[in-house]
Amino acid sequence: MTRTVPWLALLLWLLVVVSALVQIIVVHQHRLVLQDWQQQDALRHSLLLERTQLTLEISTLTSQGRVDQLARSQRAMIDPNDIQVLY
Repeated sequence: MTRTVPWLALLLWLLVVVSALVQIIVVHQHRLVLQDWQQQDALRHSLLLERTQLTLEISTLTSQGRVDQLARSQRAMIDPNDIQVLY
């Protein structure tokens, strides 16, 4: 029995070292994934901000008052004098 104890101790020591190395690899992979997630989240936030700004710009450019003003100034359009409704 005394002959198996050194091999058992060596085996246990080897398992502890392998377990520690696996733990280091897992923590490193977790940090890489977290870093990538943070970059993607920052990109998502900036794209959402840009979408909001573009939506506001579109609503401003297509407002009825602005379209009416451009039609009158650039296309010389006027309101019709005689309105006829045909049924």
